[in-house]
Amino acid sequence: MAIPRIAITAGEPAGIGPDITIMAAQQEWDAELVVIADPRMVEERAALIDLPLELQLFDDKAQPAAHTPGHLKILPIELAEPSVPGTLNKANAQYVINTLQAAVDR
Repeated sequence: MAIPRIAITAGEPAGIGPDITIMAAQQEWDAELVVIADPRMVEERAALIDLPLELQLFDDKAQPAAHTPGHLKILPIELAEPSVPGTLNKANAQYVINTLQAAVDR
């Protein structure tokens, strides 16, 4: 049986989406999880919420592989400006749109 690939956008970088994504990465899944986000933001948020996370660059040519808890494949999309949890920054609005578009394109 083929392993499904699930693309996850972390949403608004100042919101809870990155936290939820990191928490989901700690669980077992019968699928490959791929987050579409800024790697630095994800790593900083994982450290802030004190959860272990190892990012691996996503290779869209590779066959999907089962998720390993504490790891996450990432399709990098860079933030326009650093994100501060709880503080919206409209300079990052296009980033959110770009992550959604990347998910649709996959």
